[in-house]
Amino acid sequence: MQFQLATDYAIRILSYLHHNDKELATAANMAEELGITYLYFMKIIGKLKAADIICSVQGCNGGYKLAKSAEDISLFDVVTVMEGGISINRCLQEDGFCSRGAAPHCPVHKYFSDLQSDIIKQLGQKHISEF
Repeated sequence: MQFQLATDYAIRILSYLHHNDKELATAANMAEELGITYLYFMKIIGKLKAADIICSVQGCNGGYKLAKSAEDISLFDVVTVMEGGISINRCLQEDGFCSRGAAPHCPVHKYFSDLQSDIIKQLGQKHISEF
């Protein structure tokens, strides 16, 4: 299991906005300072904006800022937006599919379920303000 590069970038963007919360940040400036191509940056910003994690201010002095406090944005929130959630094994997805039909009593399923819960808990306890 590996998070996408976009997830790492999203965390860095949010951290940047948190540490520069006194002024609006433009897309071009942030992309350059964070070493992200502009087009890829805009794709990530679009997802964060759609999830109401960041907002934009229009106009000649416009830019981006956090839509809520960095203390209220967990890594789990970011992973959910960028990755679509966490599922470390196919049998842990919403439909509970198991090729053997054994999910309810499978010891591997139980272990992976506990592991996934622990990962979600850890990500939920770490906030953007801590970076």
